[in-house]
Amino acid sequence: MAKVDVKVLKVKGWEGRKSLKRLYQAYYSLKPKVKPPTMIDRREFAFQPFEFESYVRHIAFKGFQELKEYLASNAPRHAYYSVALYELPEAKSMEEKVWLGSELLIDIDVDRLKGCTPFKVGGEDLVDDNCLLEGYKAALRVKKILERDLNAASTIYFSGNRGFHVVGSCDYCLKLGRDERGEIASYISGLGLDIGYITPLLEAGKSRSKAFKAAAPSREDPGWRGWLGAELEIRGVAPGSPLDFELLKSLAEEVQMPIDVQVTRDPSRLARIVGSINGKASLLVVDVSGGEFKPGPSLSPFSGHLEVKALTGLEARILGYNLLFKPGETLTLEAPIALLLATKNVVEPVSGEVRIV
Repeated sequence: MAKVDVKVLKVKGWEGRKSLKRLYQAYYSLKPKVKPPTMIDRREFAFQPFEFESYVRHIAFKGFQELKEYLASNAPRHAYYSVALYELPEAKSMEEKVWLGSELLIDIDVDRLKGCTPFKVGGEDLVDDNCLLEGYKAALRVKKILERDLNAASTIYFSGNRGFHVVGSCDYCLKLGRDERGEIASYISGLGLDIGYITPLLEAGKSRSKAFKAAAPSREDPGWRGWLGAELEIRGVAPGSPLDFELLKSLAEEVQMPIDVQVTRDPSRLARIVGSINGKASLLVVDVSGGEFKPGPSLSPFSGHLEVKALTGLEARILGYNLLFKPGETLTLEAPIALLLATKNVVEPVSGEVRIV
């Protein structure tokens, strides 16, 4: 059997970011699940250390090994790469970098989605498993839109905290400017969608009133007609059948996605490195393009058990764990959820051990 490298760190007291950095360092020094972006030597990299809030930018690597060595040596709180490709990614100004093109980046924060109710605990933002599942559904639809309507290959990433990134790539996408990228973002989100152009009148000359009837679109139709047609068919409405205009309008508002248009519009944006740890939740950035996403402890690089003291109360289902505790309570939690909550300042670890494989 192949030897498996394991590190076990004893926890005796908690020093906040110092303790987290030691855990991250252990992860990056073994065999982290880091996956490099394509054309790594053309990317700019950026990192936020634990020691201060600003970012270290304009870093370039010749290959994957250099990136792994940097992560192991520095154990950053956050790790990013540019969706842009540059001639000289390490240059300090955009003019000196010489832009060669950029992939499409769509950012989905689940707290803005219908069906998700984010909450604050002790001043920290938290989302439950239901919110993450809603976010994944939205990411899947973005992926389908990119592939069907824009002929762009796409990949979905869980951000390691409360959102998803969808990265689209195609030859023509690389050279799109800010305005074109903004149009794509508006199209994906349904911003400014006019239902009057979506489906034809069944009775010419009728005004758009509650009595107005339209022909239901089909899922086979192009663009937003097809997406609305698919939603209608799920609700048992057959293509071509009479449809109340107000119902169609209401449905369109329901399926619109509040993505961050400015992220997609900006060709110089940064995306999180796959397999890196998101310092806002101590969870991994994970490729979840395979058609299944389930919130659970596998999203964490850590295992083991920790005794913790609750700094505030909480009742929620997070990472598959049903949590219910009061301020000041001492309890034993599995490391994935204990460290997520410790990163959010909801609990403080007291003792135990953390395993990193």
